[in-house]
Amino acid sequence: MRLGVNRRHPVLVALLAAVVALVWVGSRPLGDVEPATFNVAPEPWIPVVPRSDVLESVWFCPGVPATGEADVGGVVVITNPTAEPTDALVTFVSDTAPAEETVVPVGAFERVLVDVDAEMAGTFVATIVEMIGGGGLVEQRAFHPAEGSIGQSATPCTTTVSPTWFLADGYTVDEASNLVIVSNPSADQVVVDVAFHTRQGIQRPAAFTGLPIAPRSLRVIDVATPGAGARGETSVGVTVTAARGAVVVGRSQAADDGVRGGPVVSLGSPVIAEQWWFADGEKGPQVAERFSVLNPTDDEVEVSVVFFAEGVEIGAAASSLVVPAGEVVELEPGSVSALPEGRHAVVFSTLQGASIVVDRALTRVGEGGGRVTSVSAGLPVRRDGLLPTSWYLAAGPSVPVPGGLTIVNLDALPVTVDVRAIGSAGPVPVPGLATLELPGAGSVVLDLVDDAVLGRPLVVTASGRILVERRLPSAGLVTGSWAIAGEPCC
Repeated sequence: MRLGVNRRHPVLVALLAAVVALVWVGSRPLGDVEPATFNVAPEPWIPVVPRSDVLESVWFCPGVPATGEADVGGVVVITNPTAEPTDALVTFVSDTAPAEETVVPVGAFERVLVDVDAEMAGTFVATIVEMIGGGGLVEQRAFHPAEGSIGQSATPCTTTVSPTWFLADGYTVDEASNLVIVSNPSADQVVVDVAFHTRQGIQRPAAFTGLPIAPRSLRVIDVATPGAGARGETSVGVTVTAARGAVVVGRSQAADDGVRGGPVVSLGSPVIAEQWWFADGEKGPQVAERFSVLNPTDDEVEVSVVFFAEGVEIGAAASSLVVPAGEVVELEPGSVSALPEGRHAVVFSTLQGASIVVDRALTRVGEGGGRVTSVSAGLPVRRDGLLPTSWYLAAGPSVPVPGGLTIVNLDALPVTVDVRAIGSAGPVPVPGLATLELPGAGSVVLDLVDDAVLGRPLVVTASGRILVERRLPSAGLVTGSWAIAGEPCC
């Protein structure tokens, strides 16, 4: 592994021109689109809220710790944003016990919290949530003890399973823990191969090759296992491949060493792509941000990185990386001198086709030196070019969070944005967050402080294509995650 620096490779100029042409994908009005095509097989992407007219939707949550330790555990947040009550069949999947099921009623416009570790014990417990009648959205939150408070990490559950998963970010220095959670939601056994991408090359430990996963169960893989070739790494990527069938992959990382802080559980990525977006990055003295770019292919890849920040012209804050075959390269925004302190969006692009996966690890430092780290994959570009015009939060923050929502306009044209809270009678406008005008290729940071948003499901809709990331309170600081995308559009 090698640290990416702010170098100007000759290819950057060509790549940058391509990125500027590609990143603001909505250069056409929403009505100016080609007719829909059919017979296109669905492919894994990010978690997406299905249409309300589907007969059933299924969500797969990567897993929360359920060891019985004090203040350690997690919940699944099930939200019904429709006017029709429904039932959710929740299946709990563990590494130590047979799967169990329970039916949870979810009223119209209601949300329900399922205490996972109270239902089943295990190193980790994953959940499968089947929404009878379709619709709905599901989010997972994992909890851990913190000094004087509780820490949490949130991640959307996924609506797809996949035979292949990628984790670009990994950290196994000293006492750091880096666990891969592989769950098999099907009724058949699945066999997987696990590879580690390290500075010594690709490691394929015998213990994790041909690894069987029983039906409706999960396996926990310790990336730092002695002898597996990935211990003591500042950066290690992971690839999980099922020989047959499909799985769900998450990760649990924990460190408290002056670099990172606290446990974090997040979902992996089921795809490689040529372009990856992040909406809510940050540069500053109390923030450490690192992007990890994994190239699991057999060929070297050149990657262009373009940051978007207030007062910075498109392309002015940019960098370029060369990612060798099978390796991970890191980029820290602090190395990009033209990028000012504050919040930013960023896009990673390559002209060499679908070949990379990009994760972000963002650590915030409190006044007393405490740290909270969040880890998440970016949003990959789809082959059909479609992107969401709506995003959902299964539940808003429990306490006010200034700057709790970041919205990025991916259209070159201005868009109108509305934030609504879902109450007992349905979505209602949030004071100060309704009918916002967002300029083309612009972004806005919104405060989630009104009583109307606290603990309530939220829906963000726009007249164009947007990205939405959110922040949640954790251990006296904040942690970040993606909102859940609506159906891709246009």
